[in-house]
Amino acid sequence: MGLVLATLPKPLRAQPKAVVNDQAQPLLHLPARHKESLDGAWRYILDPFDAARRGDNTRRTFWKDYRPPETGPLVEYDWSESPTIDLPRDWNSHLPELLWYDGPVYFRRTFDAVAKPGKRRFLAFDAVNYHATIWLNAEKIGEHEGGFTPFAIDVTDRLKPGENAITVCADSRHHPEAVPSAYTDWQNYGGITRSVWLVDVPETRIDDWFVRLDGDRIVAEVALVGPDAVGVPVRLMLGGMVLTGRTGAGGKLRLEARNKLKLWTPEHPVLHPMMIEAGGDRVSDKIGLRTIATRGRELLFNGKPIFLRGISLHEEPIGAVGTRRMTEADARALLSEAKALGCNFVRLAHYPHSEATLRVADELGLIVWAEVPVYWEQIRYDSAHTLMLARAMVRDMILRDRNRAAIGLWSVANETPSNDARTRFLQALIADARALDPTRLITAALNKNVDVGGAAEGESRFSVTDPLAADLDVLAVNQYEAWYSKRTPDELAQVSFTTPYDKPLMFSEFGADALAGYRGPRNRLWTEDYQAWLYEENFRLIDRTPGCVGMSPWVLKDFRSPRRWHGRYQQFWNRKGLISETGARKAAFAVLAAYYAKKGKR
Repeated sequence: MGLVLATLPKPLRAQPKAVVNDQAQPLLHLPARHKESLDGAWRYILDPFDAARRGDNTRRTFWKDYRPPETGPLVEYDWSESPTIDLPRDWNSHLPELLWYDGPVYFRRTFDAVAKPGKRRFLAFDAVNYHATIWLNAEKIGEHEGGFTPFAIDVTDRLKPGENAITVCADSRHHPEAVPSAYTDWQNYGGITRSVWLVDVPETRIDDWFVRLDGDRIVAEVALVGPDAVGVPVRLMLGGMVLTGRTGAGGKLRLEARNKLKLWTPEHPVLHPMMIEAGGDRVSDKIGLRTIATRGRELLFNGKPIFLRGISLHEEPIGAVGTRRMTEADARALLSEAKALGCNFVRLAHYPHSEATLRVADELGLIVWAEVPVYWEQIRYDSAHTLMLARAMVRDMILRDRNRAAIGLWSVANETPSNDARTRFLQALIADARALDPTRLITAALNKNVDVGGAAEGESRFSVTDPLAADLDVLAVNQYEAWYSKRTPDELAQVSFTTPYDKPLMFSEFGADALAGYRGPRNRLWTEDYQAWLYEENFRLIDRTPGCVGMSPWVLKDFRSPRRWHGRYQQFWNRKGLISETGARKAAFAVLAAYYAKKGKR
């Protein structure tokens, strides 16, 4: 049905570049804030020709909500007659005819506001894909580019007593300098895809905190912002420990104490209640303490070698209709499938997932690889604008999630070309990541690099020699031998991987498409049996690869992808999942679970 109805015209106006807008900035640690939800029913108007922004014409300037008398002048919209959508969600899953729509959609709702003296008030968005323009009471208040990270706008002086109207234009198109580019292997779900909030904070507030282990010591950094941020007494309580101090220059404070608390592990994911009091502000969180490091080709978790028994996944809940609408219950259901596999690790591809997903991973004991969508060769690695966007995404991802115990690796890219422009681009992201969080490891999913040949005919020895490897802590390789190559799974015995770097190596992707319920001889493509066979042969490859510290096969669940065309087996779904979109487990699920059960005993 979606294909038949997907004939809406492509917007004519090129997606505008975002500008550096100081009015749209992260407001950190939203779960700890006093806030009012603006989720629920919003009105919406599709604008497939991008007409509203083509000249100042009251017939179509939707953000002005112009309501003339019945005698005119003519206005060709009426918000009170427009359809509703329950936000947050993507529009692609809202109606079948919107499945492939890519362009601007305007959303509007009203809310009541009351004066709150001594408070700053923010409109906060957990995510809007891809480019957001926001108006409050017909006044433009900000823009944001990037579909997976949060932003907020100070509206303290713009709110009026009583009813206020917020209008958001969400434009899902990706211009040539966007991150990611317009060409990806997942559905570009457009819309206000995560929650919207009206947040209240004190004039002088606790802006940020970062609590972690440094050796055997707890280190806590606290930052206040506001007119009275300097010289403020601060009290931090963590699992029975109490640390106190007073903010110095810039409203910042560093506290240290010898750790007396239990560590967070995948087997025992202990989270300690935390509260910070400073002046008239108070925030709370749950913090897990652990370390992750490398030693030569070993990966160490809390000082002990670990093998990452992982799986990759997209932010798409289990269900017959692909969607970006991910609730905490959806995240728990998805990550529980990873736990059922025996995983201690998940790779959250290829963009920052919802904060709810990270918090569930904290609770379930799943180490997380988190990634920004610097993806494939179409990225403009020579563009200053693209680099600005990517750096902002790294910043916003790390500042949002660095207090999550589950985070083990920050990834700066997936399958990027090996050239000088790309390497300089990613080196800038790596430097930013290390400055923001020196306690995590940095990685990227690399291509398998060159075949340097084997000792016998038919053998292939791949050497991970990507120049970016010198800047990474953990090397990771995506390889699809026996799926996107001419080999069969049994011929993986002729394949080996090595690297000249004295660093841990992991396989971040391998896999094959399989239609759930389609069985046959194991050498028949698209069957569950072929997928299971390919997994078994990859296990042998992994076991004989020196310095291999983990794996995250592709992928946990079948997911929507416009570039998967096969009319019988794919139907615009990437079928490499171990479970179908509705949650049916394929044969390879049990095969991987059995392998992980053995690895967990070693």
